[in-house]
Amino acid sequence: MGKKVTLKDIAEDSGLSVSTVSRALARSGKISSENEKKVFESAQRLNYPLSVIDTPWELRNSVNIALVTFLYTGEFFSSLFHGFDVATRETNANIRLLSVGNTELSPVEVIAGLKKSNFDAAVIFLPDFTEKDYHELLKAVPDSFPLVSAAPIVSPVLDTVTFDHYRGGFIVASHLKEQGYKKVGVIQGPFSKSEAMLRKNGFVDFIAESDTLSLVWEFKGDYSLDAGIQAYENFKHAGNKPEAIFCSNDDVAIGFMHSAVRDGLVIPDDVAVAGFDDLPKCEYYTPTITSVHTPYDLLGEKVIQLIRDRLKEENRNRHTGYTSLVPVSLNVRESTTRVRNG
Repeated sequence: MGKKVTLKDIAEDSGLSVSTVSRALARSGKISSENEKKVFESAQRLNYPLSVIDTPWELRNSVNIALVTFLYTGEFFSSLFHGFDVATRETNANIRLLSVGNTELSPVEVIAGLKKSNFDAAVIFLPDFTEKDYHELLKAVPDSFPLVSAAPIVSPVLDTVTFDHYRGGFIVASHLKEQGYKKVGVIQGPFSKSEAMLRKNGFVDFIAESDTLSLVWEFKGDYSLDAGIQAYENFKHAGNKPEAIFCSNDDVAIGFMHSAVRDGLVIPDDVAVAGFDDLPKCEYYTPTITSVHTPYDLLGEKVIQLIRDRLKEENRNRHTGYTSLVPVSLNVRESTTRVRNG
């Protein structure tokens, strides 16, 4: 067995005092970032047993982050994970997708066990989580393990990074007005999910302020293709049909459009359609689909920066419920841009 490395050994190797080494390794007291770096580099060089959680982010070999979700099939989850993966490429962070759907354990139990599985932090994307669930999670997870939510709720418990869903609905309505549509409709997502409510509210609020737009048709759906198909059947028999429709996400838009086209309608001449999420298939569907663009790589960057901040000693037990909004934009395509005459 080799000689045990001591603080004195690190002090001699780094050219600093034992007291400076002690403060640096304990992450306490005032010490310059330059000296802190010297101490940790020396400790790593001499194989001093460092605690990963106490090692500054930039001096760790890697930071392992779990992206915790309930995984379903479809492009949304692959796009979400790809955005986080892109965001980590030039950092020392590693992201792993972890589904809570393939275990008998509850989501809280799965997340509480992540630290023992060599994860350093977790991003929670569980839109069905309630305020009560988040409070239970905080009780089960130690303060030294950073948690960030990527799914909004009405009263956030964890610090949250999410897209500006309200703005997304708002800019869709603005675009439809610019294109000359007057009668519009909305297929809303499940109102148990905060982001669905925000998307619709942004859309409806713009209409309320407009002197030309009127909301003449609504359908309560979810985020599935089937919801779009069901919405079309309702639209088909509506007395006062909208000229343009905002769908809660791209799957709903495709379900609606598929049924409409099979029924002989021409999009956008007979009805214009816009979606939300701007998944890759929006560019390959015929006609191509106007959709709210949600930059998953930027979401990942902001989440990783927040985790990095939470790994600092003074911020470890700070759960303020602060929500940071990632800006969205509108990718305008064929499904809304060919306004009919008359």
